[in-house]
Amino acid sequence: MADIPALMARIRANGANLMLDGGRLKLINGKKLPAGALDYIKQNGKQIADWLDREAQFEERAAIIEFDGGAPREWAEQFAQYLFKTRPEGVNELDWTWFLDTCGRMLDEAPVRRAA
Repeated sequence: MADIPALMARIRANGANLMLDGGRLKLINGKKLPAGALDYIKQNGKQIADWLDREAQFEERAAIIEFDGGAPREWAEQFAQYLFKTRPEGVNELDWTWFLDTCGRMLDEAPVRRAA
């Protein structure tokens, strides 16, 4: 199984990028990638597309928390990470929901909120 975050970091470090366009992968600046990279990308296309979709959902959620909620970006990203996590083993659904709700209220009530 490919390490998709590491793969995307290498692609971007070479000056190229992959994005989803209508559910399909689109390669930008592919000529900047080393030989064989395109084949590797094709072999892992489904995993890459799934990762890019999750990355976009995460970024959107963090942006909503930051801009609509007035939270600092670092806080927004950390809270968004929890929102996308699977409930930890041994934690029941009610406790996990309480935890997420409490974190959200803490962000809403934080004194460092900026004006929207």
